[in-house]
Amino acid sequence: ALGSPVPSTLIKAVEAGHLATFGPELTAKNLRQYLPKSEATAKGHLDQVRMNVRSTRKKKSVTPILIPGDAEDETDRQPKATDERSNLVYATGFEITGRQYADLPGAFLVPSVEGYKYMLIVYNYDSNAILAEPMRNRSAEEHVRAYTILHAQLVNSGLRPKLQIMDNEASAALKQYLDSESVTFQLVPAGMHRRNAAERAIRTFKNHFIAILCSTDPDFPLELWAKLLHQSLLTLNLMRTSRINPKLSAYAQVSGLFDFNSTPLAPPGTKVIVHEKPAKRGTWAPHGVDGW
Repeated sequence: ALGSPVPSTLIKAVEAGHLATFGPELTAKNLRQYLPKSEATAKGHLDQVRMNVRSTRKKKSVTPILIPGDAEDETDRQPKATDERSNLVYATGFEITGRQYADLPGAFLVPSVEGYKYMLIVYNYDSNAILAEPMRNRSAEEHVRAYTILHAQLVNSGLRPKLQIMDNEASAALKQYLDSESVTFQLVPAGMHRRNAAERAIRTFKNHFIAILCSTDPDFPLELWAKLLHQSLLTLNLMRTSRINPKLSAYAQVSGLFDFNSTPLAPPGTKVIVHEKPAKRGTWAPHGVDGW
């Protein structure tokens, strides 16, 4: 139901308290002990191991030369044990940058039943949230429509963007819309994809979405992929921590607290039989129809 995430990511989200409403049994201890292996997780998040992670060369140990009576003496380094209790309180300041990134990944495998072929991915830096809106084509009008929806969602959450960083292929219509909303924009240099943090957000979202697609029923029609976007973004941002308030998830920072008891989640793409009301079915018709 959470999108078959990586176990370490799920455990971190549980320890941070982002999934507190899912029940007292969902603990890091139970996950480490009972969480089964998932093929969908591997198909969505499997990556090649980086080189030089574990070096075969032994590190040379350097023994410092200590002079008795020196300030760097080993005896001076050891803290002195006392019976007095002390409480240290630290305050950390965070500057609201209003910075966000946007980009368009490639077309999806098949068009959805609504005619969507693309997705606009927006990464909001302050909330650490990844947002997406489906698009029917890559035209300027469709690009502005999708961006307007995501922009309104952030503004209503109190996260009005101040600086928009996007691809250098941005249309003039989108630039005009940003000017009308008093949003400063910057275009990344051609071929410099690392300058746009939305590229990394796209990779994170695609891994999560692929894992969800791999966990659906084998007969699930791929044309319904747009129906899975809402739950995909919800579960993805539930496991991401907000930069403004580390006590909140990225989803809670943008959309408020998610209560699993009020809105329970089911595994996406599950085959079900939907009850059909007597007034809408025939006398000898089945009482349910196949659905997802």
